[in-house]
Amino acid sequence: MESCDWGSALGTYLRAGGASIPGFVEQEGRGPAAPSPQDEDIARWALLYEDPFVELELLALTGGSTDRVSFAPGAVPPGDRVLFALSGLADRETARAAWAKADLDMPLTEAVAALDRALVLRRAADAGGAAATALPRLTARALTAYALARADRDAGRLPADVRDALVDRLTDELGGDVRAVPEAVSAAALFSARLFENLLGSRLAVARRTAWSGRSVGFFGDVARYLVRGEAVRAFVAEAVRELPGPVMLLGHSLGGVVAFDLLASGVLLDGAGPGPSGRLGQVAALVTVGSQVPLLYELDALPSRPYGVGLPAGFPHWVNVYDRRDLLSYRAGEVFEGEVRDVEVDNRQPVSAAHSAYWANDRFHKVLGEVLDRISPP
Repeated sequence: MESCDWGSALGTYLRAGGASIPGFVEQEGRGPAAPSPQDEDIARWALLYEDPFVELELLALTGGSTDRVSFAPGAVPPGDRVLFALSGLADRETARAAWAKADLDMPLTEAVAALDRALVLRRAADAGGAAATALPRLTARALTAYALARADRDAGRLPADVRDALVDRLTDELGGDVRAVPEAVSAAALFSARLFENLLGSRLAVARRTAWSGRSVGFFGDVARYLVRGEAVRAFVAEAVRELPGPVMLLGHSLGGVVAFDLLASGVLLDGAGPGPSGRLGQVAALVTVGSQVPLLYELDALPSRPYGVGLPAGFPHWVNVYDRRDLLSYRAGEVFEGEVRDVEVDNRQPVSAAHSAYWANDRFHKVLGEVLDRISPP
């Protein structure tokens, strides 16, 4: 029997040594960087998006005894005060206003009712010791995470600043200190969050494979189909672009960025005419790719329009490539295209699971778009 190792000769590899992957070259051989406080907060929200009540469960486990603590006659236990405040939360105008501003696609009354039915809230309210100081904030986070996890849109579409401001407001309405989370609870939550962020290959990952596959198969299926049969997609987008008056900024998110790049790099929009008098490809004056796989596919020599190493065609428009290091579907273009594109890194302040859809809630990203539009607008 003779082997046929076609992969060594014809298989794909990172032709630029991984330059398209954010952090790949810098961290190679060094191991993971120490997490910052913001990294820890983002990891915590990754856990909450998956299980909104997990911090309350940790509070019940780490906060102290589940036996009722004795209080002076007439005194209300701290946990009961939070439960009472929660029951009237939807009637408070300031809480309703903050909830409405966040636009969570779920009435505050519905989120309160769901949390009120959860037995874990009762167990957390009964926990003694320092747990009582953490309960208002963790309850506020649970309400917010519950609504985000069940919204029709991805959790990352809500700006992190708006989300955090809502949690602070709800914490205050529930009678808590916005900074009060006992050290033991915080440590347990961060440990669980980091475990969640690194659980690929674990039994939990296998158990959740069906749900995750359902979310990811659409994206990877679209990519695979486009790379094999992308002509119809490019023709559809090209027709839409031709109907627009110039100058045009072509904006593509994720696979849309690959489509937009291929349209320009292959000359489909030119109808064989070549670069126009202004040096632009047709009426397209700028390309903005966002969370896109163009650089990786180019480095893998897998782009339909450009073999690796040939660079960009003459007259290619101004190109800005936006990426977020926590968006594992975004890549850097500047080094693999040898400086012919400007990379812009943004921080969507969302966990890996939500970062890919969070650009539209990032003020920095909108500022970049404004700068590109100003550049191509006629004087």
